[in-house]
Amino acid sequence: MEVVQFILLGLGIGAIYSLLGQGLVLIYRGSGIVNFAQGSLVMVGGYAYYEFRVAAGWPALPAVVCATAVGVLLGVAVQHLILRPMRTSSPIERVIATLGVLLTLQAAAVLRYGVGPISVPSFLPTDAVEVLPGTTLGVDRLVILLIGVLLTAALYAVFRWTSFGRVASAMAENQRAVASLGHSPDRIATANWALAAGIAALAGALIGPITYLQPTQLTLLIVPALAAALLARFVSFPIAFAGALAIGVVQSLITRYVTVTGWGDSVPFIVIIAYLVLRGSSLPLRSHVLERLPSVGDGRIRVVPTVVIVGVFAFLIAFVVSPVWAQALTVTMAFAILTLSVTVVTGYAGQLSLAQYVLAGAGAFAAATFVHRAGWGFLPALIGAMLAAALVGVLVALPALRTRGINLAIATLGMGIVLFSLVLSDFALTGGDVGIPIGEPSIFGWDFGAIRHPYNYGLVALAALTLSALAVANLRRGRVGRRLLAVRSNERAAAALGVNVLVGKLYAFALASALAAVAGVLLAFQGVAVLPAQFDVLTSITVIGMAVVGGIGTIGGALLASTLLPGGVGTQILHGVDNLESYLPLVSGLFLLYVLRSGRNGLYEMNAHLVRRLGRLLRVPALPSRAPSARAAAPEPAGAAQHERRPSRRLHVADLRVQFGGVVAVDGVTLDLVPGEVHGLIGPNGAGKTTVIDALTGFVRPTRGAIKLDDEPIGQWSARRRARAGVARSFQSLELFADLSVRENLAVACDDDGARRYVSDLVAPGRIQLTAPALAAIREFRLTDDLDRKPGALAFGKRRLVAIARAVAADPRVLLLDEPAAGLSDEEARELGALIRTLARDWDMSILLVEHNVDLVLSTCDRVTVLEAGAVLARGTPQEVARDPRVVAAYLGRETDEPNPADEPNPAGEAGPAGEAREADESDDSAEGARV
Repeated sequence: MEVVQFILLGLGIGAIYSLLGQGLVLIYRGSGIVNFAQGSLVMVGGYAYYEFRVAAGWPALPAVVCATAVGVLLGVAVQHLILRPMRTSSPIERVIATLGVLLTLQAAAVLRYGVGPISVPSFLPTDAVEVLPGTTLGVDRLVILLIGVLLTAALYAVFRWTSFGRVASAMAENQRAVASLGHSPDRIATANWALAAGIAALAGALIGPITYLQPTQLTLLIVPALAAALLARFVSFPIAFAGALAIGVVQSLITRYVTVTGWGDSVPFIVIIAYLVLRGSSLPLRSHVLERLPSVGDGRIRVVPTVVIVGVFAFLIAFVVSPVWAQALTVTMAFAILTLSVTVVTGYAGQLSLAQYVLAGAGAFAAATFVHRAGWGFLPALIGAMLAAALVGVLVALPALRTRGINLAIATLGMGIVLFSLVLSDFALTGGDVGIPIGEPSIFGWDFGAIRHPYNYGLVALAALTLSALAVANLRRGRVGRRLLAVRSNERAAAALGVNVLVGKLYAFALASALAAVAGVLLAFQGVAVLPAQFDVLTSITVIGMAVVGGIGTIGGALLASTLLPGGVGTQILHGVDNLESYLPLVSGLFLLYVLRSGRNGLYEMNAHLVRRLGRLLRVPALPSRAPSARAAAPEPAGAAQHERRPSRRLHVADLRVQFGGVVAVDGVTLDLVPGEVHGLIGPNGAGKTTVIDALTGFVRPTRGAIKLDDEPIGQWSARRRARAGVARSFQSLELFADLSVRENLAVACDDDGARRYVSDLVAPGRIQLTAPALAAIREFRLTDDLDRKPGALAFGKRRLVAIARAVAADPRVLLLDEPAAGLSDEEARELGALIRTLARDWDMSILLVEHNVDLVLSTCDRVTVLEAGAVLARGTPQEVARDPRVVAAYLGRETDEPNPADEPNPAGEAGPAGEAREADESDDSAEGARV
């Protein structure tokens, strides 16, 4: 009966988790974001109950009611003061805002109550009752379980059968559409947040007497609740409840029958991570929402200021500052390296990692093990730690191969918890409170132990920071940096240009983990022993938050962020002034919320004008750009016939069928794309034209059919492999890399995929070298004067040309153009048609043109295929198709010699919002359109 007893105990624990999990699902269904602060709201409810029940001496019932009301008011405040101003921000930014709420509330609780546990009396009966023969369970646990059941049923009923539930669920999909129907998104979001925060506060009043009140412990209750909500995909209240109970039971059984430390906390997340990896996809779907990401720096190095600043700090450390300040500078420089790792993985690669500080701990643990057990010196141990951390980083990155966005954040948090629970907090491995002895570090006989030689240690930290910052700056300017930014901006477009998206993500995590290891070693080796358990998960969240405050995409932002982290310069400045340093975590959390609420890109960007003004006053030249000037990039004689082309390729498609569940998007399509010819593909919205391109380029798997490049089957090839073989495409929505200049967009298509670049770019990134096809495309499309501008600064018609030029820059043999004339004026459309003919005739390309502009198709194409409802309606020459009565009835609606303004491209010739609106109206030819 012992097993049954522990199962019952697990149900009690799971009931606690379920209260948090239901709040997570509730907020996600109403706003589309994951509230990482839900555990902090539980903490607030627990402490509010303590204030009313113990400090004020109120009766239990009024204390519980008022504590719940405090939670409701706090939820309303979070929505109105923080999230409402961020309603146009990306989901990831709003998730980071909830992390800011977590940090702020926890810092406030520590200031008010300290870090020790506080006992509070329960208002529930604490007696045990016999549930089954020989097994008992506390009445308080049974009551919480009953509350969980009733709450689940109530929430399910509200969201299943009431208009409020339907509207709230719809708002998570599209707030603008909900508002257009007369509903107020703000009121609905406020109601959801108030209800979820009230549930959390009630949970705090229920849980506090059982677990004691302690800020960190209550905040981390979010972890198993996240696992339960993730099992429910953040939409199903019953599944979240059942998942929470299952997690509680598993943890209870593991605690009893598994003697290895940490498995109780780790197993649920190991299961969740495996689930995410199995159900995810290597590339996002076409419906994946493009998120606005923070801006990134250009990686330019100003030589003289860099030398001067490093020299000044070296002088200050060696000859001026006190040992206390030397230690503070050392901590800040170590944290600066850690925030640089965040710049790489999140700022450059766009992968939100909540495990960086834990990875730093893994590096410190590895280095200490090499020193203590293998007898290695400091440098070999540091290099070994970097390699070990990089390997661990690759393991952490595995979920990133098939998940992204919020799911990836949860997965990396889970991986951090697993690493911390199984390794860093295992006393048998880490030595417990004693730690791992390391002795006095030295390099070639030069001692620099922080205790005896704090100035030497500070100089070592300064050297490590300088090398790390230079490496990150070089990475940004190099080929690998452009690939990472391309992946961050648009994974589909990057894969279509032959970028290895999976390798790019793995590399970003590996490099960021290696940098984190350097930071961890510098932080941990200041004493005589390394204590890996100090590298906790919550500080990883703090590091991410401060990186956002400083400016997550810039090196200067990483340096600024490090001053706000504990134990460094910021703490030392506030030290001794009425104990102000204890307020630094609270100030940092409020700073994070301010930066996110204001829509800025961090303190560095906010004060960039001061930096530029100082640069002008000093008149210091930047390091000469490794990119050639705009005019040098497009030499005058660069014609298509003057470069050595790949051999011409023929693409043949036979009996293509693509099916999404029960929806057949494409059925029985056969195409033959011949070198030197333009083949048109037309049809009404939802006919399956874009799905055909997706199938030909490897973005969707055909259900049936053969795809051959010449005589070689390519139906099983990845999108990247097809791009490398010479199959290129453009996109309806352009999908340019917004963070890169036009020159860099073209360079991504030109860059080779050599493995050595992943190392050499850190030292010598080299200059941008555009290939002959890219230079010819620049001349043909008249882009010379726009090479150093960002795509967002160009007119819409010009952006269309850049998108085609980028595809041409890869020197393809088969080019698939998806509505390239959408939003163009008549004159621009005619010029585009001439360019397409030139590409086919002079470049000997096989071209497929998908277009709604029938006049452009008929005047440009050699052959035309017409689709209707995914099937071929007609095929032949433009003249034959135009006279086919089925085509006229189903699509054209007129004879082609009869002018019809409705078939003309954007008549106003608008290259701005009107053109974009027209594009949006005509953009969906996928199975999504078929479903509508």
